[in-house]
Amino acid sequence: MRKLTLGLLSVMSLSTFAAGPEIQNVSKGNLERVANEFAVNFSHTVVAAPETEGVWGVEVGLVAGRTNSPALSDVVDEAGEDGGNFRSIYHAGLMSRVHFPFDLFAEIAVLPSREISDVDVESKSGSIGWNAGGFFGLPLDLAIGLSASNAEVSFDQAITSAGVSVDSNITLEGQSRLLWVAASKRFAFFTPYVKAGFARTESKVKVKAAGGIDIFAFSNNQTETVDSTGAYMVLGANAQLFFMRLGLEFSRTIGVNKISGKLSVDF
Repeated sequence: MRKLTLGLLSVMSLSTFAAGPEIQNVSKGNLERVANEFAVNFSHTVVAAPETEGVWGVEVGLVAGRTNSPALSDVVDEAGEDGGNFRSIYHAGLMSRVHFPFDLFAEIAVLPSREISDVDVESKSGSIGWNAGGFFGLPLDLAIGLSASNAEVSFDQAITSAGVSVDSNITLEGQSRLLWVAASKRFAFFTPYVKAGFARTESKVKVKAAGGIDIFAFSNNQTETVDSTGAYMVLGANAQLFFMRLGLEFSRTIGVNKISGKLSVDF
């Protein structure tokens, strides 16, 4: 299982970051939008309903998907490159979910640090929650939870300044925090679920280049920090066949659309 999961993860990751985007002269507004897309892409999900069937339970598997990134595409176009290659960005990772007595549950998702082509990427996220519906014996699961994520992507690119090309390294560090409520109901082998809540992303973009050269149109700094806040909404479903579980989830976080899928084993 571990070898299969790591193999699938490698294939997804290679399609995710085949090459770094070319980014230059970025406005404050575009930086906020692009950074938010990256942070949302790596925001926490294990494509799971908030259910806690039984006293104990463990689930492990693979989660992967894509996020619409129109802002990144526009910025790459403005830099003179083909933004069509960056209309979507991708995520993948190993996932685990555990629930405990008193209908508490915890989740983690990890993409280990790795170099893919010329891009370094890593991410980790987690979530904790309580299923009040299960605890009080209600006819459906009603839960509240808190999720957090941290991710880093870095790549090399040439920056043109005063007609001179300078080698640089761009690093984007993104964080997200999600506070949500959720509901689900199992029908035989099928469990639909919904989530809604509040999201905040914070990102730091760092440039390493000789002479203090940067990629920002609004400042002369080599490091800029931006943040965004807004609504978080999810619609998803899990299907279970014996010990195998499949999941599909659509989400919209601070205006950014994301779709994720899951293949896992539940026991």
